[in-house]
Amino acid sequence: MERAIVSGEISAGELLPAERSLSTRFQVSRSVIREALGRLTSLGLIESRQGSGSRVTPPSGRQVSLGYERLLREIPNRLADLAEVRQVLETSIAANAALNRKAKHLKELAKLQDILRSPRRSLATHVRADGEFHTQLAEATGNPFFPLVLAPIHDLLTESRLQTLRIYGASIAYQHHERILEAVRAGDADEAAQAMREHLTVNSRHLQELEEQASDAVEAAAAPPRPRPRSKRVPR
Repeated sequence: MERAIVSGEISAGELLPAERSLSTRFQVSRSVIREALGRLTSLGLIESRQGSGSRVTPPSGRQVSLGYERLLREIPNRLADLAEVRQVLETSIAANAALNRKAKHLKELAKLQDILRSPRRSLATHVRADGEFHTQLAEATGNPFFPLVLAPIHDLLTESRLQTLRIYGASIAYQHHERILEAVRAGDADEAAQAMREHLTVNSRHLQELEEQASDAVEAAAAPPRPRPRSKRVPR
């Protein structure tokens, strides 16, 4: 069943046969079928609802993202390590996007820039547009593995993106993205990669500054209060 779903033999959104039918088809007990369905659910390949059966879910990097999250919780300095991975991955994405983008990708990237440029949009809207810009670049490469690998990484960056845009503003992201977009539009792979590299370097510096501020705040809160100096009594 897993092979049939992954290969597309069973398409996304399709409802699987009932447990009884599957039991007859594979000549196994219904308990074995239930166990198999549970595994498919844990893999994110199907979604089961009481009374509605099991339906194949669209392809997603969510399970990969969960694996990343479990791993990164155990690694110190995880944001610094993740930033290093992004430098390698996203500079390559920007360069490939410049060489392979189509008109539809440029149109979507421009729309996202319009959102980031508008001060009337909410912080949450700016955060989504910021992430979608990077996702759209990955789509523009024409390589289906780039979006798949990038998606879970950006899932992990939602909170940090909220922090940086709240403190430093969406205008910085807009300016950096605009340089990347101009290079992609011009088909200049080297300039697109360099613009992305500088964008990620600034972003990493902002995150480091926020982490240092948070660390200082924790230390200050944990420090014992200083005793107040006793006031001297003035004789009458």
